[in-house]
Amino acid sequence: MAKALNVSQQVGHFRQWCYQTTDSAPSHASRVTQKFLTNQQVQFLRPQQWMPNSPDSAPCDYFLWRHVKKKLNKRRVSTLRGLQKAIREEVKKIPQEMILRALKSWPKRCRQICYAEGRHIEKHS
Repeated sequence: MAKALNVSQQVGHFRQWCYQTTDSAPSHASRVTQKFLTNQQVQFLRPQQWMPNSPDSAPCDYFLWRHVKKKLNKRRVSTLRGLQKAIREEVKKIPQEMILRALKSWPKRCRQICYAEGRHIEKHS
């Protein structure tokens, strides 16, 4: 996995203001992952900097998966392959402005979690 990925090419000029964000999944917290990100010169939050007890703090969690789940609940899918296809289709249908709105709300959401001292925030306004 790590050998095939050239983060420098992917990140490019965004490197100055781009941070890799993760959650506390073991694969994200592993020394191998941390070393890989460091070697690729990717800025990232170390595990001790992650917001504790704050589920749904990343745009994919609070926007993308919630949106896709809502759409998938209206579809009849019976196989894993069918589910994968349905997910791809629903993601492609998301209007760009919806995605941008979700991304723009992320800094405010993070500030609210900080003000709540890492505790869960019920609703982002």
